[in-house]
Amino acid sequence: AAPKIAPAPAPTPRPRPAARKAPIPAPAPPAAPSGPSLQDQFREAKIKYSLNGKSVGDGKYLLSGTMIRSTSGKSQIFNAYETDSNGFPKEPRLTIKISSDFYRLDLENQNYNKVTSGLNRGSFVKKIDFLPECNESGPFSSSCALVLESGERNLKDVCLARGKQGLEGKAMRQAAVSLVECVQSMHASGLVWTDLKAENFVVVSNDIGEGKIDGVRGIDLESAVPTNGAPLDYSPEACPPEFAEAFLSGNGETFSVKESYDIWSLGMLLYELSTGRTYFEGKGPSQITKLLRYEDFQADVSAVENSRLRELIES
Repeated sequence: AAPKIAPAPAPTPRPRPAARKAPIPAPAPPAAPSGPSLQDQFREAKIKYSLNGKSVGDGKYLLSGTMIRSTSGKSQIFNAYETDSNGFPKEPRLTIKISSDFYRLDLENQNYNKVTSGLNRGSFVKKIDFLPECNESGPFSSSCALVLESGERNLKDVCLARGKQGLEGKAMRQAAVSLVECVQSMHASGLVWTDLKAENFVVVSNDIGEGKIDGVRGIDLESAVPTNGAPLDYSPEACPPEFAEAFLSGNGETFSVKESYDIWSLGMLLYELSTGRTYFEGKGPSQITKLLRYEDFQADVSAVENSRLRELIES
């Protein structure tokens, strides 16, 4: 019999090497901030908007540029910007009137409400806000503020920008309509303006009367009083002869203002806009008041070239 061959021994199994684990990547470094920091952004906004570091409404409105004294001398006026959710200024530019005389500024606030709430709303700037208290602390803590739509320039400055050349054609008609609408609204509200003059109308567009002058708006209603009331103050270039007589006679404080007061002022303002010069050009307040008092005083409007406008001013 063939010899049996013994089977070869089975190979001893070898253990498999342990699998290597993939290394865990280290966390990526934080990305470098893109763009300027908030501090840098605010620094740029301060330069762009000429912010002066002051505010009212406890930071709601940031003041811009230098202070301008109101024509009455009783208020401080600033350009300003409302803040967004991050405290940055946002367009459009506003005008803020600040005063420590709460009674007078609140009276002006109420006057704006009256003349812009009826059927005859006039052409006044928009009232944005009234702050009975400017701030809890700081330089304006004892003052109140009125926040208004801003104009680019007033009608006095328009005439100066035109080299003291009066308005003509469409521009003159546009300005005259705005003036009359404001007077109509004032009288319909039972008020007499008593301060109807070129400085108290602003242009909210960039027009200076070259063909047109869109956006003429009335401002500054702090001197408006109820019809038949006594005047709070007066501007010589806007007052009629009967008031000049009463004032120089010592009866100015008891003078009863009628709607005719504003009609006289309107005629004087139309004269100024059509000629580019005030009727009493170069004369001081006391001189103007004395000239108006003369019994034989008669306004000479012959310098108005347009015959129809001249007749309107004469009337």
